[in-house]
Amino acid sequence: MLAVSELIKDIDNVKKISIPVDTIKYIIERLGNDIIWDYDNITGELIIMKRPESYVDALAGLGQEMWEKLESKEFIEEMRTEWDQ
Repeated sequence: MLAVSELIKDIDNVKKISIPVDTIKYIIERLGNDIIWDYDNITGELIIMKRPESYVDALAGLGQEMWEKLESKEFIEEMRTEWDQ
């Protein structure tokens, strides 16, 4: 399957894109009918994913690796000091 960027060279002038029925059927077959479509303006990618049953469960732990290297007490004290200024 070709990437959209390979099919469309002048993406800035595109106002509408048709997605082939076979592609839609494939997505529904793999993910079901309850899906989320999102366009990422930064990467220019269309993201299609299965809608989670629980957004809380799906997002739990997101960004966890950011906090692993920080000492939480020191970080909180630093933030409070900045707020007081």
